[in-house]
Amino acid sequence: MLKKNLWAVLMAMLLCLGMSSVAMAAPGPGPAVISVSGQGRADVAPDMAVVNIGIVTTGKTAQLAQAENAKVASDVTAALGQLGIFSKDIQTHYTMSPVYEKGDYRKTAGYRASNTVTVTVNDVAKTGQVIDTALKSGATDVNGLSFGLKDARSVRNTALQMAVQDARSKADAIAAALGVKIVGIQNVKEDGGNFARYEVANARLAKLDGGAAADTPVSAGTVEVNADVHIDFQIQ
Repeated sequence: MLKKNLWAVLMAMLLCLGMSSVAMAAPGPGPAVISVSGQGRADVAPDMAVVNIGIVTTGKTAQLAQAENAKVASDVTAALGQLGIFSKDIQTHYTMSPVYEKGDYRKTAGYRASNTVTVTVNDVAKTGQVIDTALKSGATDVNGLSFGLKDARSVRNTALQMAVQDARSKADAIAAALGVKIVGIQNVKEDGGNFARYEVANARLAKLDGGAAADTPVSAGTVEVNADVHIDFQIQ
């Protein structure tokens, strides 16, 4: 009888211990937090440029328009090669379209060949020289110019650090106003950001009537890299 009673007591003790363990493991209410977003921005000088050069030729036949366009494109490419810009930094987009008689879209007067040559300039200081060289070699216009970064990662990291500092500054201000103390970080989320390529407004330079291209001073300005973060700061 004694053994049975002792066994019952032991079982009851074990059951109570088990129930206590479950209760201690059960999660309680989470800590109070201050949720803030931070923004960071880094402005740096660009180290590359992209120039869109236009080559437009016309001819009585598509073959003549194409042949003339190919010659000019070859001259432009060769001239750019003298500046240290080779095929890996050049892309082309070619189109052919009919030219109609004035006032009569049923009669074809000839053909127009259009070639857009996109040139990546890895030495920003040569951007103006690239434009002048292309126009002097037969290109008809420059219809796009932008500046950017070869590798924006280090600049973006700087912007992210600034975003975190901005978030912490906001959280400190809120905590001080509430009379609480920041004791930790519960969650951090990068909310994105962007790398803004610097576009030159109305970048369209035409060849002069005399056949020579105007000297082209180019100001690269700066490019902008933005970063955003969201942080939940624990308080007490």
